[in-house]
Amino acid sequence: MRETGRRTGAWRGGVIAGFLLVAAFPAAPIQAQSQSPAYREHSESFKDWRLYCQVWSEPSRVECELLSRPGSDRRSRLVWLRSSERWLEGLRFRLDEQTMDLSKIVRVWVDRALFRPEYPCERFEWETNTCAVLDPETNAKLVERLTPGKEVAAVGSAPASGKAEVRFSLTGFKPALERMEEIRREEGIRWK
Repeated sequence: MRETGRRTGAWRGGVIAGFLLVAAFPAAPIQAQSQSPAYREHSESFKDWRLYCQVWSEPSRVECELLSRPGSDRRSRLVWLRSSERWLEGLRFRLDEQTMDLSKIVRVWVDRALFRPEYPCERFEWETNTCAVLDPETNAKLVERLTPGKEVAAVGSAPASGKAEVRFSLTGFKPALERMEEIRREEGIRWK
């Protein structure tokens, strides 16, 4: 058996002293290379918002993400996940931990008006320094309020003390949302 430094084909060797060794006998065909991807991607930008969707054929489903970041704060972002397979945590605010203390109440303001229920953004344990609008009905109402809006803000307490506010532009949110719905309708899939 001869060994070569190939990096393609099925794994047949090991690593010795930093070199990849592969046995020189026929490798089994890799199934993933011969098939088309299991999903199609859609990625589009709408002013301050980005839309990314995966349209899956087996099982038939659509998973989309709307994303925005504030201009100067690259560590914060606002994300809305939408899936025909399952409901995914609604709107999520990932906020710079040096800006916002999420162990305290975070309120959501749309165009300088407090969104009710007053405390919709709850700590989201699965992502660092993130709060989410966890209730599906509250999330749907908030999205309705965001659609015609100009700005949404997460307002809470700064880690040291005092008020903290992170604002997100809603410029482009409505066309991004409409495009997400169009992709879903084209596939004949309902949201869950």
